[in-house]
Amino acid sequence: MVELQSTPVEEGAELKTIDDIMDEVLGTRLGYIPGLDYGPKPNKKSSSVYRIDLEKRLKNKEEELNACKSNFEVLQTQMDAMRYALLAAEIQVPPLQFLGKQYS
Repeated sequence: MVELQSTPVEEGAELKTIDDIMDEVLGTRLGYIPGLDYGPKPNKKSSSVYRIDLEKRLKNKEEELNACKSNFEVLQTQMDAMRYALLAAEIQVPPLQFLGKQYS
């Protein structure tokens, strides 16, 4: 490996990186992750368990988001009904605003 590092580079050729030299000396193995060096590799079983857990959490958050959207729509409908009732009674009502959007 030291020899490969100290070998002169031909004109116009690029210097070999440590990873290139390691690949040449040791070869690449199944499970080698490019860019993550030759350190310990993640356990495949624990990685799949972690991924399944993340997928479950994502699904729960998506369901929670959909429930929040439904609740928002119900509340918005109720507020519209109250607003129209107040306007019918000739009571001035300011326009509704949610996150910079104006609803009349």
